[in-house]
Amino acid sequence: MNQKRVDLPSVVTDNESAVAQALAEKNYVQAFLLVHALIESLLRAFLGHEHKEDRFYDLIEAYKNYLSKNNYPFPTFVTELTEFNRRRNRITHKLWAKGYSETNRQTEAAAHTATLMYGLFIEWLQTFEPEIVERGFRLSEDG
Repeated sequence: MNQKRVDLPSVVTDNESAVAQALAEKNYVQAFLLVHALIESLLRAFLGHEHKEDRFYDLIEAYKNYLSKNNYPFPTFVTELTEFNRRRNRITHKLWAKGYSETNRQTEAAAHTATLMYGLFIEWLQTFEPEIVERGFRLSEDG
């Protein structure tokens, strides 16, 4: 079987642009879910799990283990990533329970916060792997 190699920087740039567009169009559910996918991709790239079928939770655990193995006494971003994933689950459940319009209205702050967390997480991961931005991940919404 011939597996096509993904051009990660191109995919990341496209998804980051889609986040900016979704925010501009006040499509907060879409923006939040896209940031969730970007953070998942970031974790996969950082941990070298690009071709594994890990769930987001598994990636958080692998990241936590990485910090532990590197003697970091405080698991930086683990709680935030766990809560971020829980919020994603709540948002998807609200879509069918309350509908798109109400869920989208309630997701505005979460979408903006998610974009900030994404940038901060990239910056934090650069302390371990400075070239992570060469894989396409940016530090801010404006590039």
